[in-house]
Amino acid sequence: MKFLTFIFSLLLTSQAFAHADHALGDGALHMLYHAVFWALFAVVAVKAFTYFKAKKKQNSK
Repeated sequence: MKFLTFIFSLLLTSQAFAHADHALGDGALHMLYHAVFWALFAVVAVKAFTYFKAKKKQNSK
């Protein structure tokens, strides 16, 4: 349950930081930053899913 709470808080935290970025501006570079961030987020989520699925399968043997 702590893990799910942690993941949920990460999702809410990333939304809380949604604001105009003064360093990158609001143009294409800012959108590229968001695309890279969410792509990395998706990679981590998939890796976590496969890790826990493999761990569950290993424990059931």
